[in-house]
Amino acid sequence: MATTEIEASIKSIPEKKESLRKALEALHSYSSSFASFTLEWKDLDYHISAIEKSIQERFKDLQAKEAPRSAAAASSPPEAKPTPAAAEEPEATPRPELKSLCVAMDARGLRSFLSERRKDFSAVRNELTPAIRAAPDPAKLVLDAMEGFYPPKSKGEKDGETQMIRKTYVNLLERVQVIAPEIKPAVRLQAKKLAMAWKGNMADSGGENGLEAMGLLQLIVSYSLVSEFEVDDILDLLVIACRRKQTVDLCKSLGFTEHIPDLIQKLNSRGKQLDSVKFVYAFNLEEQCPPVPLLKAYVMESKKAAKEVRKKGNNSSQSQNEAISKELGALKSVLRAVEEYKLEAAYPRENLEKQIARLEKLKADRKRTAAAASNSKTQQQPNKRPWQSSSSKPAVAVHTVLPVIQNQPQLGLADRAPYVGLGGSYSLAATGSLYNHAGQNVSGTPIGLGGLRSPPRSYLYPSNSLVGTGGLYDRPVNHAGYPASGMPPSYGSSLYPP
Repeated sequence: MATTEIEASIKSIPEKKESLRKALEALHSYSSSFASFTLEWKDLDYHISAIEKSIQERFKDLQAKEAPRSAAAASSPPEAKPTPAAAEEPEATPRPELKSLCVAMDARGLRSFLSERRKDFSAVRNELTPAIRAAPDPAKLVLDAMEGFYPPKSKGEKDGETQMIRKTYVNLLERVQVIAPEIKPAVRLQAKKLAMAWKGNMADSGGENGLEAMGLLQLIVSYSLVSEFEVDDILDLLVIACRRKQTVDLCKSLGFTEHIPDLIQKLNSRGKQLDSVKFVYAFNLEEQCPPVPLLKAYVMESKKAAKEVRKKGNNSSQSQNEAISKELGALKSVLRAVEEYKLEAAYPRENLEKQIARLEKLKADRKRTAAAASNSKTQQQPNKRPWQSSSSKPAVAVHTVLPVIQNQPQLGLADRAPYVGLGGSYSLAATGSLYNHAGQNVSGTPIGLGGLRSPPRSYLYPSNSLVGTGGLYDRPVNHAGYPASGMPPSYGSSLYPP
């Protein structure tokens, strides 16, 4: 009803009231016939006046809300009309493959087509509306495609692939709202069953997934299922999805304007005062729900939440860092809200900026302290060789000096040849003269002792008195030139003096 008609009806109230008074007086002439008739005009007049006053107050409120809209309409082109957010996107000519899937009502093919392009969904977003509009039954096509919203192998909210797919399906549901096709009774019944199953799936997964709640709300709006749900159930879904930017538009599409105060109360009771401020401004409730107290309450809630994080983590370093990050994020969000809604006069930003600076400094100090402790711990560790344990001791070089053998026959080449190689094995090159015999030097290629046949005892070891008692050389040797144990003796940097 137009405001002019309402105004005319209100002006006619006194005339109608006078007619009613005359009728009542005429009725009193028959009062003797009705002993129990005790209604007086003053009672009826009081009741009608109260109703009239209530109507006038509501009419004034309506006029106040209509004035800004009328001014905006006067400054806009005549053809400008309010449309859903999804309809603001420009349409593009759909590619033949996409259009043919829609015309054929191939919901599974449409699902596969969008799934393959989910990482670059923006490339086909603007083609969806005209493509779905070309389907014989757009509402049923989209509804059939919704079967993929809950993939069988989904890991829930932490599954990035599933979340990406769900965003695509929510966009499909928005197309139905934009196109506004005829929804046949059978399709609506199918949508109702899907909505109830959707609600059950949310309950099984914990019921706090914002994207799931947004999808269910869009399904309710697109297929006109508001009457199938309790008001509190829908308000709970709005609380879960409150951070999504489409939530405000969905509230208007749901016809929930009169329930917004209840929604704000639910948000405040769950520590989501920052989100409630968005609805306060979207529905012009600044006087009924002042935003500054809500923002201050949100800051207090963030401090309590940070304290709880520290308590649960036994004040560990990790819990303290997490608590600082949470409180810091909340303060920055409040500061952005103060700037966005021009609340600097009622909520000075200096206090918020000081708290933010203090927490950022604390966070940086803790980071530096942790880095210094890590470096100090690294420096205190001993520099170990990979093969050496902390209990091992450095090997002590053993200098074994064999006696200079004189007055012994010179070793021939046949006897020396087997000894070549020890110098290579133990880095002991024999230089100069190894054996002095009658003033003559035996020179040639460096000679070693490793892995060789031992020469006759009489040539190298003249007597036990030259090497001490109970020496190594009294024991029998094997074919490799080592004692019978099979292990070589320990040698130092030199076996023989020059």
